[in-house]
Amino acid sequence: MVKAKKTVSLLMMVVLTLMLAVPAFAASKSYQFYYGGSYDTHSSRFISGPAEVNGNEVTIKLKGDYFPYLSAESSTYYGSYDASTDLTTFTFTATNPNSDISIQLYVSTVFHSQLYDLDIHWN
Repeated sequence: MVKAKKTVSLLMMVVLTLMLAVPAFAASKSYQFYYGGSYDTHSSRFISGPAEVNGNEVTIKLKGDYFPYLSAESSTYYGSYDASTDLTTFTFTATNPNSDISIQLYVSTVFHSQLYDLDIHWN
């Protein structure tokens, strides 16, 4: 019985240690959009602050309700628009979020609705 209690206590300590360590992997990273291999002023002006990177998960926020979805690494992710902040949030997975990430961002406005090939370029 004493051995079982020690094992449970040790297991709980390991779990708590891992739970506390997970936030250490999260980081805010500044980025720009590149289009055709160069910095793109137009698309970058919609960026609302740094990306949040937690392991392989990346979260970006874009100004406005113009971005229904993006594709990254052959998967499609739908934006979540918040009218109170006028921001669209995307959370997606990247195999190597330390390198630039190629995405396709669908932009829907009165003037144009199309898919754009962009790169998230880390500053």
